[in-house]
Amino acid sequence: MSQDPPIPRDPAAAGQERWDTMASEDITGLSLPLWRRFCDQLHVWILREWTGGTRFASAFKTDLFDEVVGAGLVDWLLSVSDRVEGIDVAAGIVEQALQKHAELRARQADVRQLVEHPSGSFDLVVSNSTLDHFDDQRDLAVALAELSRILVPGGLLFLTLDNPRNPVVGLRNRLASRWTAPGPLIPYFMGHTVPLSALIPLVTAAGLQVERTGYLMHVPRVLFLHASRWFSPDSRPGQSLLHFMQGCEMLDHLPTRAWTGHFSVVLARKPTK
Repeated sequence: MSQDPPIPRDPAAAGQERWDTMASEDITGLSLPLWRRFCDQLHVWILREWTGGTRFASAFKTDLFDEVVGAGLVDWLLSVSDRVEGIDVAAGIVEQALQKHAELRARQADVRQLVEHPSGSFDLVVSNSTLDHFDDQRDLAVALAELSRILVPGGLLFLTLDNPRNPVVGLRNRLASRWTAPGPLIPYFMGHTVPLSALIPLVTAAGLQVERTGYLMHVPRVLFLHASRWFSPDSRPGQSLLHFMQGCEMLDHLPTRAWTGHFSVVLARKPTK
């Protein structure tokens, strides 16, 4: 007796299931206070530098993982925006983020299908390492088109992706592609990413004008992430380690920055005409 062929699983649903499973566990166990402070301060620094003190009517964040495992970027976004909204593919992460940030408006949603957000809703979109967790690289272009759609004319997109030209990132992603579940070495579900040279045309194809590009987080990430386990961020050794990690951003001035930067960074604007 013949059997019907198995129905292929929807990759988007499979991806959401993975993050839901992760959120149902104690996600705060992934938080390393010193490391999270470093990450948050680094992103706030470049956002402040690149946006030039602009005041925004509305800001949008494409995932809320940072806001659960650390302070995140919401407090800074609230300081420069009249309204801040966020999404996450995992409802559990949304719930935990809302418990920590009463002024945040958030809902469960997939960044590739922002059906609850009308076109031209925000004048700042912050997407830090969200779009590098897809199973299929084509989803990156779909997500960029959605983010472009919800921007007002003249609005800004701040975008970071894992930089595959960094040897450690490249090796990590190759290892992750062989494993179906996260583990101690790679605690997150890793997806496809592209180098900055390929990201720029994708952002342009989404209808945005690229204004600035660069690389971020030049500290040897694996080494210092684990070193940060041993120190409180408010202790003297912790402060010394934090200042050293911040000082590694000076490597961005060297010709080797495309190999030392953990993230590729793009600031793009939606044309007014």
